[in-house]
Formats: sequence, structure tokens, C-alpha cells
Amino acid sequence: MQTRRVKCDETRPQCTKCVRSGRTCDGYPARNRNKDTIIPIAPRPPIGHRSGASTPSFSTSPNLLPTITSSSQTSSTSPTTSTSSVIVSARRQVRNGLALRASQATTPITSFSVDPSFITRSPAFGLPFNTTESQYFQVFRTHTASELSGFFDSEFWTRSVLQESHSEASIRHAVVALGALYKTLEKVTESPPSSPQNSEQSSIDSASKHWEFAWENYGKAITRMRQSMENGEVRSQRTILISSVLFTCFQSFVGDHKNAIRQVQVGLGVMEKQRRERRRSFIQREDDIVEEELGQMFTRLAVQAKSYDMAFHFPDPYVIRLSTNASIANPQSPSAASSPSDTSTTASSESPVPESFANVHEARLVLDAICERTLRYNEELAGFYSVSNKILPASIISNGYGFGRSLEQWQINFEPLLKGRRDRGKTNTERAGIIVLQMTCIMTRILVFTAFCPNEMGFDQFHDMFEEINELAKELIVDEELAIAQARCGEACHHVNKSQRAFRTPFGVNYASPSPSVHHDDDTYSHIKPSFALDSGIVPPLFVVATKCRDRKLRREAISLLTSSHRREGMWDSKLCAGVGKWVMEMEEEGLDPYDLGTRGQIVPEGKRVMVTEITFNLEKRWATLRCGTRGLRKGEWDERARETPVHW
Repeated sequence: MQTRRVKCDETRPQCTKCVRSGRTCDGYPARNRNKDTIIPIAPRPPIGHRSGASTPSFSTSPNLLPTITSSSQTSSTSPTTSTSSVIVSARRQVRNGLALRASQATTPITSFSVDPSFITRSPAFGLPFNTTESQYFQVFRTHTASELSGFFDSEFWTRSVLQESHSEASIRHAVVALGALYKTLEKVTESPPSSPQNSEQSSIDSASKHWEFAWENYGKAITRMRQSMENGEVRSQRTILISSVLFTCFQSFVGDHKNAIRQVQVGLGVMEKQRRERRRSFIQREDDIVEEELGQMFTRLAVQAKSYDMAFHFPDPYVIRLSTNASIANPQSPSAASSPSDTSTTASSESPVPESFANVHEARLVLDAICERTLRYNEELAGFYSVSNKILPASIISNGYGFGRSLEQWQINFEPLLKGRRDRGKTNTERAGIIVLQMTCIMTRILVFTAFCPNEMGFDQFHDMFEEINELAKELIVDEELAIAQARCGEACHHVNKSQRAFRTPFGVNYASPSPSVHHDDDTYSHIKPSFALDSGIVPPLFVVATKCRDRKLRREAISLLTSSHRREGMWDSKLCAGVGKWVMEMEEEGLDPYDLGTRGQIVPEGKRVMVTEITFNLEKRWATLRCGTRGLRKGEWDERARETPVHW
């Protein structure tokens, strides 16, 4: 019997006709991430184009996004806690940046030619898009949405955002802006280069033009959101929250971590306001209820921003506050401070770890909850240290170890999924997600159990955990390289030295570990291109190994893995983390035998060990100023190990 076709009426979050007929609204299907397809944007020659028109010059070095060498990015404005003022401030930044870029580019951005079949297939049909915007919307739908999900499938990007864009102009322009950023990254990293084109087409379908168009539409998105808020036209808090996620994504993509953090603060502020209003009223508007999906999203963004702050120690106001509770959080206490998702099933849950996980998604939700509560505890612990000279009470230490036990129990219950990651039927995305969750759990366990260590020697007991993080990262990267190589080149691929390539066995993937004294060359994994995803993945755990593991072989291995493929996972940039890890390693190993790299070889003495105390950086220009010193000292105390250095990559 043939199923009756129901025409979508584009109602959010699910089609009304589908709901009434009892069907599942399919929304927009995401592309298969295992396929390496390219959606070309073929340019049409501009009217009145002048030969020799100048455009901003872009670096073709392996940076994640192109660097405008003829101008500099405008500086961030001073942040505030007001939602509207943050958006207005960001709008001014975008407007000033666009004015500067527009004065340098004399070639106008013109419409692209359209494949006739595209008009009948594209869900952008019927939206108030011009031809160019419609093409970028298509790029987002078929490519960017799944890429932003990182190592996990997410309906937020592949369905919710796209459905919301049908009714909200701000979200619509933000989607177009992210599609243009994706094309910028694709153009910068083309290998092999595109087929030859005439000069007029090449000058338009270029990284600089996609980059300009991305900023133009980001400015429109900010402007429309500001206008909607000022005029009271925002139909629900959901719109503000989704816009906040998209703006955070854009700022993280271009490397502006400060504005990314400010956008996370905006979203957290909106959610906190909703909680207060619900406590004062027994009546709730359905549209204002924070959906589980958005609660989970902001939990992860808050955890990511907090972990970033713990690693690099940002000054106020670029600090995410997870807790409003003055006491030390108890891992089992229902009175612990509210979290970004306490209307959902994630961080608000204080229930024990389930005995088993039905799938990766369920395991991820539980781990997110534990990680959020753990970071909230660490935040309060740091506050305790800053105002008290007393020794920590045993009860506080016991609470901290309670988080460690929860993580250990999670890892035990996760073991069946971990062991079955190579089973038949497992997709590449599901397998990668399993690996990332295991790496995240191991990293968090290390950080929990060393929270009370007076010096850096406490990390030495976790040698086996550091080694497991490296092995899991290698497995994931090799899987990526093999999948992409086979998709592009087939079995007869000559781009990679066969001695460096993995080989398949009935059990899975085997590979030889790289030499500990030699870093991976950039072409070791020649098929993996620079990438961006909003969720954290393998970069934070590898950064912990690079800076906290004093096994000289494992540390070099972690740095090599960070440099082997350029990844930006939310705010975490692999090149920056590799540069920081390399400098800390070189400083700690001064005076040691450079040839003694064996496991359990020369140990870095306690008097040489340091921790990162502060870092300022510019991802666009690829520089950082790094400060480090002795662990356990209070601010203002004399530190004979204090050092400062510039880092470039």
C-alpha cells in the first residue's frame, strides 16, 4: 500500500500536518558524513567587472581560516551582562569590520549561477533568499550542519536550526553566514586545487569572497535580532537561545573566543531568567519552556567554556560561572546550584549512574551531567582556596572523590559499548563518538583526582591513562584518514607513505606508533583537512597529555597528534594547544638528556615542573603569549619558576 504524501507546512518545531496525521516530521535529511562530496558554487561574471580589481590577500598557510594580510580584525568591545547590549556591541564590531573590508575590496559580491534542478530540490525554495544566499543555505544543509555536529549525530543542526530558519530572519542569516564560512574553509584547503577557471570566475569564487559574504550575513543576523528584541517581535525565548548558539558557533569558527564566551553568557542568562520566571508563576507558555535539546546544548557549551578557562585562565569578564552556590557542591546533593539544563535530563540529574547504556546518546547525556557537576565543584573549590588559608575539610575532599567514583562507574558501565565499537553495523560517526566519550572520561578522572595535589608530581600516577588517551586518538585519526583516502582515491592511493598507513585486521585497525623523537609531518595524514565542529572532541584530552604527562615519549606523541591535523573544536584549537604543549615541554626538559626518550626514562624533577597560569592569544594571526609558574601558589606570591614567552605556529 502506498503511503499518502503529506506536504510540509514548515511549522516549527514539527510540521502541523505531520503531527495531526500521526506521522514523524522528517525535516531535512543530513548528508552521509562518510561521503566526501563537494557542492560547487559556480560564479557568474559580475556586471561591469574591472580587470585587475584588488581583493584582500589571504594566507594559504595551513591556518584554519584565511588571514587578511592587508587589514587587521577589529578589537573586541568591552563586554556587558545585558543581552541586548551584548548583541548591539557585537553588531558594531561586525559593522566596523565590514566597513574596513568593503573599502579594500573593489570587486562586488554578485549572484551565483544556479543549477535548474537545485530550485526544485532545495528546501530554501520559498524563503526570502536571493540566489547567492540560497546556495549558501544549501551548503549549510548538506555539509555544514553535519560537520558542526562533530563526532555525534545532532538533530539540532540537521533539523531544528533549519526549521527555525523558515520563520526567523536572524537565524536564517546566521545559517547563511555559517554556510559561507564552510565554503571559505573548503576553498582555502583545496587539495588538489580546483580545475582551472577564467580569472573573472576565480576572483569571485574565492576564499576572500566567501569570507566577506559570511561577515556580511553575520552582521545582518545580529542586526535583525537586535531589531526584533527592541521592537518586541521575538516570538519566544527559543529564538534568542538558538541565535545565541549560532552566534557562538560563528565566533568560535573565526577564532574569537572572547565574543564566543560572551554569547554563551547571553544564552545562560536567558535560561536563568526563564527559571526565575517559572518559579514565580504556575502558568507556563509552551513556547517559553526550555527544550531538552537546547538545555543539553548549553550544558556542553558551558562545560567547554569552563574547561577552556581552567586551561588558559582567562580574566573577568570572559569567565563562565557554573555555580551560584557559595558552598562546596556535593555530588549527590539535590540542593546543588542550578545548571544550564536543569529543565532537562542532563546536568540537573543527581541520580546514580545507570547500570548500562542503551546507546551512545544515553551514555553521553550521563557523562555530560557528571562533567558539568564536576566543573561546578572545581569552580567552588577554587573560590574556597582564594578566600581561605585553612586546610580543606575531609568532607570537601570526600565530595571531590565522589565525582571520581561516579566517573569510574560510568567507565565500567560504558565498557560494552567501547568494546563493541568495531562491531559490524557501527557507523564511523558512532565509532568516533564512542572513542571521544572514553577520552573525555579518562581526562576528567585525571583532573578530578589531581585537584587536591599540592604539586605536579601527582600526575605521574596516571601514566597508563595518558597512554590510553594517545592510543584512542591515534585510532580515531587513522580511521578518518583511511575513510577519506578511500573515498577520494580508492585503494590505489599514493598520497601517503605506506609505512605510515594503518592496515586492517579482523579485529580492527593496527598501526605502528610514530617515533617518539620525530613529529608527524604535515602530510602524514594528507587527506584530513582542517575542520571545525562546535563540540569538543580529541583536542582537550591530548592537551592534558601534552602539558601534564612527563613521560617524554607519550608527551611528544600527543603533540604530534595535535599537529597532524588542524582541528578547531569549539574554542579549542589544535595548533594552539600543540604550541603551548611544546613550549611547556621544552622548558621543563631543559638540561635533560635529549636522547633519553624511553618510557620511564629521565624524570622531570619536581623543581622544573610548571603549570599554565595565563595565556593571551590571537588565533587569526597565530600568536600567543604564555605565562606559567609553580602549582599551588596564591596570586601575588613570589614564584621563582614564573616564565613568559611568545608562541607562534
